[in-house]
Amino acid sequence: MAEAIAAISFVSAVISLVDAGSRVLSRLHEFSEASQDIPESFKHLNAQLPIVLDGLRRTEARAKAGHVDKRTQEALVPTIQGCRDRVADLYDILEDVLPSKKDSSFDRAIKAAKSLSKDKKVQKLLKDIDSYLTSLTFHNTSGDAPTGRRDVPVRRINMTPADRDKNFVDRPDIFRALDVTMKEYGRAAVAGIGGVGKTQVAVEQCYRFRERDPSSNVLWVHAGSVSKLVQSCKDICDKLQLPGCSDPQSDSLRILHAWLSEETNGSWILVIDNADDLNILEKRLPSENGPQTLLQLVPYREHGKVLVTTRDRRVGERLAVRGRTIIIPPMSMREGRTLLVSYLPKERDYEKGGLDELVETLDCLPLAISQAAAYMTENFMDVSDYISLLEEGGDEMEALLNESFSDARRGEAADNSVLKTWKLSFDLITHRFSRAADMLSLMAMFDRQGVSEDLLRKDGELKHVFSKALAMLQNFSLIGRSTDGKNYYMHRLIQIAIRTWLQLKGTLSVWEGEAVLVLSTQFPSGDYETWPACETLMPHVRAVLEYEGLPRDVLLPRAELLHKVAWFDRRQDRWQLAYDRAEEAAAVFKLMLGPDARQMLSSKVTLADSLIELEKPREAEQLLADILPAMEQVYGPNHIETLRNKGNQGWARFRYGDFEGADAMLLEVAAAREKTLGFMHPSTLLALNNLAVNMHSQPLARLETIGSDIEAVALGRKVLAARQQLFGPKHTDVLEIQGNLGDFLANIEEFEEAEKLYSKTISEREELFGPGNPWTLTLMHNLAVCYSNQGKYEEAIKINKAVLSSRIKSLGEDHIDTLLSRSNLSTELVNSGTDWEEVALQARLILNYRDVIEKSQRPFKSSIIPAAKSHLREVHRQHLEAQSAE
Repeated sequence: MAEAIAAISFVSAVISLVDAGSRVLSRLHEFSEASQDIPESFKHLNAQLPIVLDGLRRTEARAKAGHVDKRTQEALVPTIQGCRDRVADLYDILEDVLPSKKDSSFDRAIKAAKSLSKDKKVQKLLKDIDSYLTSLTFHNTSGDAPTGRRDVPVRRINMTPADRDKNFVDRPDIFRALDVTMKEYGRAAVAGIGGVGKTQVAVEQCYRFRERDPSSNVLWVHAGSVSKLVQSCKDICDKLQLPGCSDPQSDSLRILHAWLSEETNGSWILVIDNADDLNILEKRLPSENGPQTLLQLVPYREHGKVLVTTRDRRVGERLAVRGRTIIIPPMSMREGRTLLVSYLPKERDYEKGGLDELVETLDCLPLAISQAAAYMTENFMDVSDYISLLEEGGDEMEALLNESFSDARRGEAADNSVLKTWKLSFDLITHRFSRAADMLSLMAMFDRQGVSEDLLRKDGELKHVFSKALAMLQNFSLIGRSTDGKNYYMHRLIQIAIRTWLQLKGTLSVWEGEAVLVLSTQFPSGDYETWPACETLMPHVRAVLEYEGLPRDVLLPRAELLHKVAWFDRRQDRWQLAYDRAEEAAAVFKLMLGPDARQMLSSKVTLADSLIELEKPREAEQLLADILPAMEQVYGPNHIETLRNKGNQGWARFRYGDFEGADAMLLEVAAAREKTLGFMHPSTLLALNNLAVNMHSQPLARLETIGSDIEAVALGRKVLAARQQLFGPKHTDVLEIQGNLGDFLANIEEFEEAEKLYSKTISEREELFGPGNPWTLTLMHNLAVCYSNQGKYEEAIKINKAVLSSRIKSLGEDHIDTLLSRSNLSTELVNSGTDWEEVALQARLILNYRDVIEKSQRPFKSSIIPAAKSHLREVHRQHLEAQSAE
């Protein structure tokens, strides 16, 4: 009779708890449907309570059938009643503070305010309920054994998938962060790109954990897929020999969850390895009465620690602690070198410089370093030989990075090829969010550093879509953000891997073409105001212009990009580059648009500009004359582009010494531009600048030369003032006329003002272009002449030596400008009478290049050889005088 009464009391307690729990679940379900912001603590209760209630219903049925002994019932009744009381109290609070569907906005606000005052009480109730649920969960999974009683001895296991690595390279900052996070929160996550060493860190952390607590259990689950996760949980249950796990039909997830929750089972650390797919958190687990998701599987317990390894930082944030995911970067140079040496044969000697070069080439990535060492060891290869193979790039580097090797320090399922390891990340991103994969593909086509958001964002793309894609790539550690926060970058090996991946998919040329399209649209005009933007984009331009085999529909945009870059090169005084790019662009325009297309004609003019500066003014004039009829037909005779052609023809005549012919054409262009465009238009001022230069350069034999020079000075001052007003004080066009005005003033012997203008212009041009710019060197030469005319020979010699050194370095020994610099230096040395041996040396070097001088189209060339001969005669005379004096 007593047993029957006990059974009724037990069943009554179970029914009461099930009823109270069901009401709480119903309220929570209603709230979760109305709001996405359900607190984490309620989420945990919402996950755990159904599991316990289901188990209690089955226990109730067994009790009614007489299958639960009296001792178990008596042990469980206080727990059930205590849990019921706390659940009932919680329900009253939920009714008071949680909004319902029928509540008005005002009622919702009032309840929200109330919830703040009861937060601490709710947390205390939840903690008590969680403790009761743990005891009941353990009973449900262990049969009729009363709480606290063990039928089997406690086993201690270590499921770390690899032996401890004796050569492990310590990374103190990472382990300090792990210890702090685990101590504070009980769980931590490490994230990073594939091959950066996440699993190796987790293995080492497990051994350190076991050293500190030898009685602890080390558990390991593979979370690459649901099937691997479930199998890992079953393996743990089998290793622990948990009750019921030997039954093929048993629910290993429920059994493991209950065991992890029970404090009397002792301390443990659970590694959730390779949790790379965010979907794994949402996928339903095959457990009828146990945890339904990975989040529900692992309880928060003081006696347990959790360590997550993932490629996707977002997984770590959700499984561990938000905002505290530990990002594992590539190794430092010292760490990488230590790892490399640990793999290489010990009997060999290695130079530190060679080791560091290889580690740097491999981006300090542990997997790539290990792979390189294995390849070198197996193939008896030196470090320098391996570096040489990598430097060949292309297929050679791809083959090396695709090599697989055996490494016990990585998981059994891990692929030890760098490219294959990253391919998993690329495929996962493609599956999860194709926009992020597209962004990654495009970014790999540019230079790997300094990629701005403007290059990656589509026209009209929603900000949140763009930001989400960028965040995914950063979460997978495939790209990084620069320290200034303005641009993005990727490691060199990642870029190679992405390009290889795209090649395997057959889409590499498509993305190369897409990169060309983006840059052809975004590259600016190349005028002075756009120079900073142009310089920023130039590394990417150089990268995409190397691509061959592009789709036909990309050829025209590529030519347009070439045309704009050629003009920028021309403005930067990179004349040979400007010529080459303009020539290529013109050929494409002619092929695809016809010989009279505006783009083709414009490229031809840029081509002629470059020829003039490349010492081929006659060829430039002929080219401009050939296309002038087409330009007059297409644009009209007084159009700015037609007048640009005529102005360049006049400038070409000036450059080969036809000053009268240049004068006539430059006057015509200047007058036409002023009439149609006005005096203050930049094109008019350019024409007037060129006209003034031609005036100043008239042959000295003409009686009106002085008058021309005075006119040139007056016109130069007028153009300078206009350009300063139009552009400001340091615009490149201002510096051009400012330097020219120095020439005009020097010609009328206003040396002091000329010297100031030269010095000012040189300083400002070096600030803008850097040292060694061709036109800046010309100004320096003119300043030296100005010094010489004032008898300042030492200053003139110093400047001429600097100019000569720069021209030899940039142009070579046989360039006409280098030979002119030698002639100028020799002249100043003769004037100073200080170093006759140097005079003789410079004169002989000049005469070695007679053919170069004779072929030049420069008007001043005729004076170089006679001057060199004269200087040698003077050296000889000085030598004879010295002998006579002795």
